[in-house]
Order: sequence, then structure tokens, then C-alpha cells
Amino acid sequence: MNPRRLIPYLLIFLVMVGAYVGLKWREAQRAARKERAKKIFHLKETEISALSLIRGPKVVSLAKKQKIWYLTAPLDTKADQTITDSVVGTLVRLRTERDLGVEKDLKPYGLKNPGLVVKFTAQGKPHQLAVGAKVPGGESYYVLKDHDPRLLMISRGSKDTLDRSLLALRDKTLLSFISSEVEGLKIVTGKKTTADLKQAGPGQWRWVGRPHFKVRGDKVDKLLRDLQLAQAKNFVEPPPKNLRPLGLVPRRRTVVTVITSKGNQTLLLGAKKDDTVYARKGDKGPIMLVEASLPDEITKTLASLEDRRLWSGAIPRVHQVIWGPPGKTWIAKKNKESWQITGPDQAATKQPAVRLEMALWDFQKLEALKTLTKAGAAGSPAYLVELRGRDGKPLFHLEEIGSQGKKTVKVVTRTGAKIVAALVRQKPFKEWQDEMKRLTASAKKQQTPEKGKSAKSKP
Repeated sequence: MNPRRLIPYLLIFLVMVGAYVGLKWREAQRAARKERAKKIFHLKETEISALSLIRGPKVVSLAKKQKIWYLTAPLDTKADQTITDSVVGTLVRLRTERDLGVEKDLKPYGLKNPGLVVKFTAQGKPHQLAVGAKVPGGESYYVLKDHDPRLLMISRGSKDTLDRSLLALRDKTLLSFISSEVEGLKIVTGKKTTADLKQAGPGQWRWVGRPHFKVRGDKVDKLLRDLQLAQAKNFVEPPPKNLRPLGLVPRRRTVVTVITSKGNQTLLLGAKKDDTVYARKGDKGPIMLVEASLPDEITKTLASLEDRRLWSGAIPRVHQVIWGPPGKTWIAKKNKESWQITGPDQAATKQPAVRLEMALWDFQKLEALKTLTKAGAAGSPAYLVELRGRDGKPLFHLEEIGSQGKKTVKVVTRTGAKIVAALVRQKPFKEWQDEMKRLTASAKKQQTPEKGKSAKSKP
């Protein structure tokens, strides 16, 4: 076929494609114009610099300074950035559900004395939104924009986002610090120092003045995260002059100090009130009510701060696990996404990486009830566990020596050159051994050809 004969068809095709693209573009333009027409304010979030929520005689005002929102009335303090941004974002995206036109009598619509007026400044120009009554039988509210006489309707969700209380708009953060800048943590009850901790490295902590006390770094890190996320449930306004009933006086209060490279952050915790406790930022900060679980978590952490784990190494470093009674041990070797397990009588199986690593995580939970100063005669081990690294060198070695009564087992562990004898609870140790048995339950004995016979017969 002559290629020149295809040119008219190609031109027709290109014209049709152009017409289709043009049609779609015009449809998109019409939809965009329609959507713009529904927008109440044609602004950007970054253009709004001040905001007031007016409910009758009560006014809550905010101002933006260096990209941070602050309350300016009735309090002078930092605002909740997330909540304030949601109010500003709602104003910018606010769209009308319906335009009812001009109404001379605004009283039936709750707009003669509106329950909420949102005033704000954008690019130096004032704007406002008056919110009236709820539409009967609907989920919308009547509103007026600026000095426009047209009666509009907005959704209930938009109204609820704009109608924020002073408590909602107030910054409720107890302690604001960056985790990477934390250098220490001090907890004092009354005049007694309960804990004085210094960071020795990522996830590593030491107790000042107690060089032989091994600190659980993961517990300290979790407590810091809890302090970082904790928020006030309410504020005590105005703050009372007598702080003794609140438990915020020396000898009765708990003082938590987070030491950072940028300065210290201090939180005072006092007496309980229902399901909360009184708290204060430093000696001059606002008085708040916080969850009672926060001091409970601090007490719980201090009680479990000593690292009694038999093994506290890093699970990703383990590439080989040996376990079981001597002479009947199993060996698991790590591949990319699985562990190849072999055992007695050439039995073999394969398990997903997550299963064996979960077992290692459970093994890491085993703790010493008591460390023995004298190991005594070792005897023949009843059970052993060895963890090795990528290079095949031992990371940790454990031998179960025997039972000590009905509830404890004596073990001897070796990490590097350090040898420790300890007593552990028999039940969790036995449960872990059962967990390892389940990993090998699917193991099958490998078939080997008999002597003198090949695996496959030859013709």
C-alpha cells in the first residue's frame, strides 16, 4: 500500500485527537470555574496573618509571628499549631453549599446576632464570616461573607472546624524537645534524686553515681517519647496562690528535667484529681491537668530501669542460632528472607525471617531473677543456646545447668569474656523452648541414597 494514501487518514486522526483534547480541556476549565465560583474566599493559607473567633462578648485572637501562631487574647501564649492551621485551611478551602441570594430580614437565619463571627486579616485586608443558625432538617449553616448581602450555606463539618474553643486553640504540649538533642534525664521526688541519667550513645544510658547499674536504654527512650507526646487535658485558670493542695510544692512534687544541648525542660507533677494530676511547666509556667497515667508510667519505668535481660544484643546482628539439648541441637542460618534450619538425623526445614526473629525477640525478654556471685560446679548442661554473627563468631552463649526448686532454673551465660551465672523463671524459659520446637515441627528427614545405589536409576 502506498504510504501517501495514509496521510489523509493520519490528518483526520490528528484532528480528532486535537478535538478530544480541546473538549477535555474546556470541560476541565468549566469545572475549575464552577469550583472557584463556589469558593467563599479566594486566598492562600500563607496570606492569613491574624485571626479572631468572636462569640458574643468572648473573643479569642491569634497572630502569626515568624510562621508560628500565638494566642494574643484572652491569653498571651503559644497556640496549638495543628488546630490553628486546620482553622486557616478551612477558611481558605471554604465553599458554599448553596447561594440563597439577598435576604433583607436576617433574624430567621440567626445572623442578626450571629453566634460565631470569624474575623481574619489576609495580605493586610480584613475579612469576616458570620455564622448563623443551622438549616432546619439539614446539615448546613447559614453564613454571610464580609459585607456581601447574599445568604450562603456551608457544611456542618466546616462550621465545626471553625468553631474552636480557647482550650482547643491553646498549645497543650508539656515538654517540647528534639530527641537527638537530649543529653540527660533527671527525676527528683521531693529532695531526693530518684534517677540521674546521662546518655552514653544512641539507646545507651548510664546512671550517674552508680557505675555498676546497667540501665535499660529502651525503657528510658520510651519514657522520653511519652513525655514528648504528653499533652495537657485542661488548664487551671487563674492559677491559685496556694499550691500546696495541688501538690506542686517542694517535698511533695515530682520534678522531671530533660537535659538538652539547647537548654533544660522541666515538668512538675503534683497531686491527683480524679483521673488526672496537676502539672506545671517549671516554677512559673501555666498550671495544667494531665493524664494520671503519666506519673504512673514514670514510676513503672524507674522500677524496671535495671537491665536484667540475659541477652540485650541487636537482633539484626544474629546470623546463626544454635539451640537444644547437647548432641541434639538445631542450627538455623540466615538467608536473605528466610532461615534454613537443620537438626538431628539430617532433618531440615525453612522458616520466614520474621518467625525466627520474633523468637529472638521473645528470648530477649528473659530476665535474671538473681545474679549468682558464685557459679559453682558447672555440670553437664541440659540445654544450650548460642547466637553467632555473620562471621560465625559467638555473640552470646547460654547453658542451662539445672532446676533450682520448682520455679527457677540456673543458667550460665557468656558474652565475650564476661561469664555470668543467674537464676531465671522456669515458666517463660520453658515457653521459649516450646516456641523453638514449633519452628522445627515441620522439619523432615532428608533422604540419602543407599550405599552402592545412585539417586536416579540409569537406563
